[in-house]
Amino acid sequence: MPELPEVETLKRALASLVLNKRLLELTFLRKNLRFPIPLTKIRKGLINQTVSKVTRKGKYILLHVHDGALLIHLGMSGRFTQAPSMELIEKHTHAIFKFDPDVYLHYIDPRRFGCLLWVPNGQGHPLLNSIGPDPLGKEITPTKMKLLAKKCKKVSIKNFLMDSKRIAGVGNIYACETLFAARISPKKIARRINSSQWTLILSNLRDIIQKSIAAGGTTLRDFHSTDGNQGYYKFSLAVYGKETEPCLACGEPIKRIIQSARSTFYCKTCQKS
Repeated sequence: MPELPEVETLKRALASLVLNKRLLELTFLRKNLRFPIPLTKIRKGLINQTVSKVTRKGKYILLHVHDGALLIHLGMSGRFTQAPSMELIEKHTHAIFKFDPDVYLHYIDPRRFGCLLWVPNGQGHPLLNSIGPDPLGKEITPTKMKLLAKKCKKVSIKNFLMDSKRIAGVGNIYACETLFAARISPKKIARRINSSQWTLILSNLRDIIQKSIAAGGTTLRDFHSTDGNQGYYKFSLAVYGKETEPCLACGEPIKRIIQSARSTFYCKTCQKS
């Protein structure tokens, strides 16, 4: 699944293509993805309207126009590809956009877990209302995270970081990489993380996310930017997906465990509980 850096990379790519551009044509090739697509509302709200800004909240992207915004989520395998026309090129293409003068974007999603929805101006959306602050924003501080973690009796720090209600957009890859960089066990209970450890966690999380954005994200399966290029941060991963490989710091083999049905990769020597 594309994580925050991949989504931020796509947001920036989309902004460079469609900001201040008018949507001229829009074709849907199916009526539903993860949720039913509000075809009429999106067409009415978007066609002949100019994109005033492109924003991100967590792993959601919003294309803003006069009366609202197109809400986009990539799901497990969604992506946008820049194409030469409205003509169908790839299988699993579900929507095709034409912006003036000749910018064509095809939304492709083989697994159909993504979504294209409409958010009217002045109204929130259930998918956005409960999302926590962005890890790159100023709202998150070590003190606030420590206070928030105190309310979680038995939640591990790994699961705490991946809870979008507490911190938006931190997926499995970046939670594993951050905790390794901070030398903190993913099994450690979040409420037992002290202030200095929270400072380390947030500092490393921001640093890793920013480096990944600069590298175009971490392509493991399906993510590509609009120009088809893959992200290259995967070559900088220290622990994720490296079970049995030697730790870069101590040489001991990387261990994989399961937490909340997700694989966690860590070094039991460097990241003692």
